[in-house]
Amino acid sequence: MTRVAGLAAVVLMAAGCGSGATGTSQQPIAWKACPADYGTLVQCASIEVPLNWDTPDGQKITVGIDRLPAGDPGRRIGALVVNPGGPGGSGTSMVAGESTHPGVLPDELRQRFDLIGLDPRGIGLSRPAVRCDPDLQNKLPDIFPADQAAFDAMVAANRAFGQSCQRLSGALLDHVDTVAVARDLEVIRRRLGGTPLNYLGLSYGTEIGFEYARLFPADSRALVLDGDLVHSMPPSTMHVYEAAAFEDSLGRFADWCHTTAGCALGSDDARAVVRDLVTRARQAPLPAPRCVTSKHCAPQVRPGDLLMQIQDGLLFRPAISPISGGWKDLAEALDQARKGDAGALSPDVATPTSAAGLAVGCAEFRPDFTTFARLHSEEIIGSTIAPNTLGATQSYDYIAQCQGWPAAFSNPPHTAIIHTTITPLLVNATHDPSTSYGWAQLMATQIPNADLLTRDGDGHTSTMIPGHTRDAVTRYLTDGTLPPPGTVLPD
Repeated sequence: MTRVAGLAAVVLMAAGCGSGATGTSQQPIAWKACPADYGTLVQCASIEVPLNWDTPDGQKITVGIDRLPAGDPGRRIGALVVNPGGPGGSGTSMVAGESTHPGVLPDELRQRFDLIGLDPRGIGLSRPAVRCDPDLQNKLPDIFPADQAAFDAMVAANRAFGQSCQRLSGALLDHVDTVAVARDLEVIRRRLGGTPLNYLGLSYGTEIGFEYARLFPADSRALVLDGDLVHSMPPSTMHVYEAAAFEDSLGRFADWCHTTAGCALGSDDARAVVRDLVTRARQAPLPAPRCVTSKHCAPQVRPGDLLMQIQDGLLFRPAISPISGGWKDLAEALDQARKGDAGALSPDVATPTSAAGLAVGCAEFRPDFTTFARLHSEEIIGSTIAPNTLGATQSYDYIAQCQGWPAAFSNPPHTAIIHTTITPLLVNATHDPSTSYGWAQLMATQIPNADLLTRDGDGHTSTMIPGHTRDAVTRYLTDGTLPPPGTVLPD
């Protein structure tokens, strides 16, 4: 994920001029009531930004944010902008969820900061939203085409679906990349009062923070990048890293299940259960009777969908209400699938706005090839590295689903070395099934003055998981205390 590093200075100059050119970057924010399902404790606002930062005086769009005021005003530090990742994740939903179901984020952060949820352009409360034809999305082929004809059909379906997004989203679809989001974030910082930025980015949210630090290296007070996603390697290389991480986590899940009394798989090897389900899904999609009844998920589960849902199930080992039931729920879902109902491992039925994350992914991580032979090579590499999970990852999903995507490839992979005026805190678990620990190590070389905090354990990101690592993140954000360089904390 690579643009020429020499462009950084030019981009910085353009971004600095562009963010002031909106004419509203210093105005106070007009807070208003949020949607009813957000609860009564949060306030919402729409921040105007240019659609195209290359022409900042042209067409405008809005970015949605919300605010949960600091619980202890007397000890308030300032505003903390939060993004949960995805891409496609809604920061406003996360902050609203924290207001109604507190505890996902550390209480000290809730007490001492105004929590600001960031919806990247096109996502959540941002307007216009990325919109697509859900019927076409529901009919997209599996990400593992068996032959040239199946590959051609997949590309044609991807293109037709992408064209529906162009038709329904308009010019926005060419301007949803992370560089644009980082420039939007600078407008938000100025509108919040112009004080140095406090930012907590999870997963894909780390790329937003990285790009912000690249463009505005002197405008932050504290940057936490938790679950690090780098944008400096080709998609095929990202696929290798993530495939190995997913396979590793499945093995650790199998070991956990074997020694945990509450695991629904009993004494059976979870790896063998997954292999058997994938083999059966390749012969014919797995039935999901509960989805036929509810109509909220796909009534049949294909191999790619099955494996992507399993990867999602590995993201959190402990249950984190209301986000995840943890590995216990994954074991129950696998057990139900092998008994005839794969509904708990079935993807949700598409809605008009559910492809926003794919739109961002195809603007950022598009493959550098367009042939079945190369995709088949990716499959072979994936299944060699990860014989149980076949290399089915979010990285591979973009490699397959972005074939034929018609919108702009506006933010290709690029390498940058960032020198910020503060010390960002990078955080990663050693056994993260999604953002490989190797990605965090690479990001640490690209921000030489960053501090990499390692959690020796399982799961995706650490700020939402109670423990020593979460405590260290809280100390950094509240009083600037950094862990010693090279710190490794237990799970």
